[in-house]
Amino acid sequence: MPPTFRSELDSLKTYVPPKSWRMAAEGRADDYAKLTSNELAFGPLPEAEAALTGALPRANRYPDSHVSRLRQVIAEANAGVETTNVMVGNGSSEVLLNALQLLPAGGEVVFPWPSFSLYPMLCAVLGMTPRPIPLEEDNGLPAEGILSAVTQETRAVILCNPNNPSGTYLKLDEVKSLAEELPEDVLLILDEAYVEFVDDPLYKDSHALALENENVVVARTFSKAHGLAGLRVGYGIAPERLADYAERVRFPVSVNLAAQVAATASMLAREKVGARAEFVIRDRGRLQRAFEAANLDFIPSQGNFVMVRFGADEFEKSGILVREGAALGYPGWSRVTVGNKEENDRVIGAIS
Repeated sequence: MPPTFRSELDSLKTYVPPKSWRMAAEGRADDYAKLTSNELAFGPLPEAEAALTGALPRANRYPDSHVSRLRQVIAEANAGVETTNVMVGNGSSEVLLNALQLLPAGGEVVFPWPSFSLYPMLCAVLGMTPRPIPLEEDNGLPAEGILSAVTQETRAVILCNPNNPSGTYLKLDEVKSLAEELPEDVLLILDEAYVEFVDDPLYKDSHALALENENVVVARTFSKAHGLAGLRVGYGIAPERLADYAERVRFPVSVNLAAQVAATASMLAREKVGARAEFVIRDRGRLQRAFEAANLDFIPSQGNFVMVRFGADEFEKSGILVREGAALGYPGWSRVTVGNKEENDRVIGAIS
């Protein structure tokens, strides 16, 4: 008889990547604007490229398993943070996994929906029950709905803020209120993969929530604003005890040498990262104004993407690959990543 597998894994499906990934693998995407995956249109910063070149001769050696230098620059970039508050991982996905697997077995995880597709998958892998809470009618994040869904079975709440794929967000005072109202034994994971693209001047220093509360983790990534998606590196800011336990369960050497040196160099050049994020914010506004002028429904976004009611197949006719809305819970819509100026010009041309 073959081995018996856990029944909760039966519903899992293999990840289906965006069409652009498949086309690129087949050599068919070179002439298209690739606006599917919320990647930064620009390459890594020159400082990160130089760090990568310098690291290549050491590729035969294992890197620093503790990721000490990167932890240090992350702590220096976030006021009040010590290196003992910093989690690291193979993308922020591993940070989420390591935080969740610290919790008692079973129980429920509450999160808004539609949101990042990883959340229900993590629940299945860890033997937890997902509790998706529908977004509000205007696609806003349902803070009250989240709190109402919390029971004695709740182990964690995950809040993608800004939310992918809607682009909507909770203001910082709303996030603080949510954190204050949650029971102390419920972990709040604030997934801030897109935080650099928030143009709300009051949304600053959100990481302080993890320093002020024993049940809050703030997860961030180098895949978006830093332009290092291909290297898979993320980090979290957490209470010292939680960060310590997360390091105990982290897979050894999960952050490779290239990821460590590139992310460190990029964080040290964060003023340049901020300038790139400012470009994305400005051109996000330009795209949204164009959607409005074309009488297209869209969701005002705080991410590096905009959800618009315009078919992916129509964009493809104009040489633009976007994420099909049906895969994200928005049939008939498309999620359009904000690209460089030329790519965004093509988007505007396609809808005109």
